[in-house]
Amino acid sequence: MIKISLIDEDSILMERIADFLMIEGNHIVISKNADFAQFLKNPPVSVDVIITNLLPDYLEKFNPFKSLKKEFPAAKILVLTHHEYANKTYEALKLGADGFCLKSDSLEDLESGITSLLTLGNYVSNAAVPFMINSFRSKEKFEGNDILTEKEKQIVKAICQGHSYKMIANETSLSIDGVRYYLQRIYRKLEINSKGELISIVLS
Repeated sequence: MIKISLIDEDSILMERIADFLMIEGNHIVISKNADFAQFLKNPPVSVDVIITNLLPDYLEKFNPFKSLKKEFPAAKILVLTHHEYANKTYEALKLGADGFCLKSDSLEDLESGITSLLTLGNYVSNAAVPFMINSFRSKEKFEGNDILTEKEKQIVKAICQGHSYKMIANETSLSIDGVRYYLQRIYRKLEINSKGELISIVLS
């Protein structure tokens, strides 16, 4: 019996997933929680697969998978998120997720993903693959010699060191708005959308 925990703010979706998986017969949903904090307050004794949402600001603030991996090193983490966050595929996998699905995928696809996780160790749904490829291309662009100016490289380095916009402004003789402008220009060049993605491609 495959033991599954669900973490998502959408209680209706969790019920649909739980009902579907339990009808299949070889799955048992052992917990349903609205967020990581709630899950970690009363974690199950053991779990095979943790299916979790990916809120848009999670990867900007902290690694949401670190605590899960520490508590359940043998469990597979399958991210299930909305289409608009599919650009986080590569980033989530780099931070420790084992699989990535979109909420627009069918429940049958989700079940197939669980099987792949447990047999092959990882899974990315067909709908998310193009977004992962775009992340790889962003990495390649970043590593190109001429893609960023020296000022942009200086800002990237400071971002990766955790400096605030104010600190970066002082280091680069720019205003805070100037730093934001440069950062948006860097995002456009690399075809990314967040600091988390930038740090991921630079440090990977």
